[in-house]
Amino acid sequence: FFEDWRLDQAIAGVAVRGDSAAITVEDRGLVPMPVRLAVTHADGSVERIEAPVDPWLQGARRYVVTVPARGGVTKVEIDPEQQFPDVDRTNQVWTGAAAR
Repeated sequence: FFEDWRLDQAIAGVAVRGDSAAITVEDRGLVPMPVRLAVTHADGSVERIEAPVDPWLQGARRYVVTVPARGGVTKVEIDPEQQFPDVDRTNQVWTGAAAR
C-alpha cells in the first residue's frame, strides 16, 4: 500500500420508529472497511451485525443499517472489540433512551 489513509467510522445517529431502528453510519476516513456493530436492546440483549464494505467501495459516505428495535435500543457501538485501527473512537458509541 502506498497511501497513508485513515479509518474513521462514526455513528451519525439512531432513529427508532415503530418496530425498527435506523442506524446511520458515516465513513469519515478513506479506508473502506466493513462496519461491525453491537446493538444493545432495552431488554439487555446485544445483537451483533456486520454491515458490508460495498457502500464505501461505491463511494458512499453514509450508510443506514436497519435492525428490529425489540422494545427499544439503548446503545450502538462500532467495533466494540476494537479490532480495527480507527483514528477517533469518541464517535463510535451512541447511547440513548429505550424509545419505542
